[in-house]
Amino acid sequence: MKTKIVKTKAPGKTSTRQGGPATDHIDAARRAQGAIKQDPNAPENYTALAGALRMLAQFVRERNPESSDNLLHLACAAAWEAKSRSDPALISGRTKQEIKVLTAWVRTKNHLSPDAAEAMMERIRSEYLERALNSSDAGYLLGFVRG
Repeated sequence: MKTKIVKTKAPGKTSTRQGGPATDHIDAARRAQGAIKQDPNAPENYTALAGALRMLAQFVRERNPESSDNLLHLACAAAWEAKSRSDPALISGRTKQEIKVLTAWVRTKNHLSPDAAEAMMERIRSEYLERALNSSDAGYLLGFVRG
């Protein structure tokens, strides 16, 4: 995997770090995990985590389909948790979109009806949510991208 050098500018500073799409998605997932730890009742933090994990899964799909599927399960768990923490009348468009995309993946992968896909999303949430929120588990799944 090629690694590019990205220069980032802060007010009065220039710093250089190694980066790329995978690193950006990993960092976004870790930031979302941190935000969830600070405010576990905010659904948008779970949505941000789901989006970052889904984008990382998409990035690694060709090289490692099994790890991509594991990341998508984590994303499903986070997205479904965002839905469960949202008031149905106030659920954000971003959360709705993550749910729609990830439920479609579950339906397609498992050949399920819409109702069965929702039940599967609930099972995935109960099985994978703790792993999605745990930095060490998510870091383990994400670590192969950096190595």
